[in-house]
Amino acid sequence: MRNFLVLRLSSMGDVIVTASLFSYLKANTPEASITLVTQNGYAPLFADDPRLACVIGIDPKEKLPPAVLHQKWDIVVDLQNSRRSRTLLASIDAKRGYFDKLHGKRLALLLFRLDTYARSPTVPGRYIEAATGNPPGEIPVPQLFFSDSGRQTAFATWLPGDITEHRLLALFPFSAWKNKEWLAESYAAVGRHFMAEGWVPVIMGGKGDAAAAQKMQSAIGGGCISLAGRLSLYECGALLTGFSLALGNDTGLAHLSRACGVRTGIFFGPTTRHFGFFPFGSPAFRIFEESLLCRPCHAHGGNRCLRITHDCMRRIAPEVVIRQLEELTEADAPLVR
Repeated sequence: MRNFLVLRLSSMGDVIVTASLFSYLKANTPEASITLVTQNGYAPLFADDPRLACVIGIDPKEKLPPAVLHQKWDIVVDLQNSRRSRTLLASIDAKRGYFDKLHGKRLALLLFRLDTYARSPTVPGRYIEAATGNPPGEIPVPQLFFSDSGRQTAFATWLPGDITEHRLLALFPFSAWKNKEWLAESYAAVGRHFMAEGWVPVIMGGKGDAAAAQKMQSAIGGGCISLAGRLSLYECGALLTGFSLALGNDTGLAHLSRACGVRTGIFFGPTTRHFGFFPFGSPAFRIFEESLLCRPCHAHGGNRCLRITHDCMRRIAPEVVIRQLEELTEADAPLVR
């Protein structure tokens, strides 16, 4: 098997962890030629990726380009495994590999509290199984690549010239699923603490988060920078390669941070490790979560707490987070790669 077509359209975190599959294939089949198809918004994250022969971005309703449909593929790896992905790939004559979403296990856990995930590999591991047909041994951690010129341009465009004199803390306070969000005032408390220690907190998020980010920036203080809604996804990743530490919810930006080599603290509230996105390996990380019978309550996080209290997030104290983040900075590995 040499010619791989890999399709994963969404969402951000799911697309980012395809990087583990690319590393695995190149390590085990160095001559492999890998083409990735994803949504336009995520394609730039792989623009500088030396493992890929090509990355193709498409719009949500767009068909695959003729060059893809008419090329000879040894295997087509459908990591989306949806009606749309099967329709997109239907005319390609090649061996198929499908991502197992484990819907039955998820349903049993959410509805009946039956945990049958014990021997299920993480999502990166299941991606590798889909492509190779075999359970993986050691699973590479997701890693993304950004060119030196891309990094330099991003820093020159978005951060003050003297910023390299300080350690940088990225904050990802927002999520499309509101139940996943730790309290804004708690993020602000963490930001103020690290700023007092000489760090520069930088808030990141989407365009819809800009107003809330400005409010948090004011709550943290004048040394804090808000870039929410201003960065392209490529610029966000390029900047993160120069950060020492990050803190965020269980979202795509937290996965992006670790794939860029940043030590990251991640909140797991309504979601849990069962769904396969729990971090592993290097860089070092910290997980913040509470043991509650109501967890997990939603496969993606949801927007309302059914118990109203939102205890899975409210019970995580800023003091605990600060202490563990400080421990994270004292690990043996260098802070910035």
